[in-house]
Amino acid sequence: MDERDSAPPTQPDDGAPLKDRVATLEQLVEELTELVHRSDAASDAPSSAPRTPDLKAPSASSTGTPASNAPDAAPSQAPDAAPSQASTAPAHETPAGDDPFWALRALKERLPAPGGVVYTGSVDVGQGHVEYQWGRPTEHLLASDWAEHAESVAALGHPLRLAIMRKLLDAEHAVAQLVDELELASTGVAYHHLSALQNGGWVTSPRRGTWTVPVSRVVPLLTIITALENG
Repeated sequence: MDERDSAPPTQPDDGAPLKDRVATLEQLVEELTELVHRSDAASDAPSSAPRTPDLKAPSASSTGTPASNAPDAAPSQAPDAAPSQASTAPAHETPAGDDPFWALRALKERLPAPGGVVYTGSVDVGQGHVEYQWGRPTEHLLASDWAEHAESVAALGHPLRLAIMRKLLDAEHAVAQLVDELELASTGVAYHHLSALQNGGWVTSPRRGTWTVPVSRVVPLLTIITALENG
């Protein structure tokens, strides 16, 4: 057993400044990530040691470089963590070991009330392998101005825009390709929705006439889709 397994979890001071609680949350993520890697290594056949992802910024293994608009601090948590009220895991979840709520329990042990929200992802999509994590203490989330996120949220609120995002997640597309594959009425329709998605920070145009999903938006997008499941 790793010596760190026996060490008591970090317990933040409830009266500590917000920045101290953020630092504690970042430390918890590092410990949790190491725990996950060790659990994966133990359950698999002998193989090379799992690599530990960069905990400070999202990255794509296909490029080996963080996204240009990646956040400068990123504590996180597994996306399948269930609400504390849940008593059983949805059937489609794959639990770690015998505990389907392993990530949630680890978070609660290391970050007492009022806690926080964290998410992470390690996915293989058309763009390549992407790893990302992010999180915030409860106080920060409740004290922030939610209205500032209205444009980003609204940008996803159209079936055609979600269909465009799904195509761009597989690969970079030219506008003409989107028009053809989604059977749009015109390029004008495509540009209208792409403009809304770009203003919301969900897509970018690396070259004239072509569009893609930024690496730093891949896991957040999949997290939103996951959160909308009925489970």
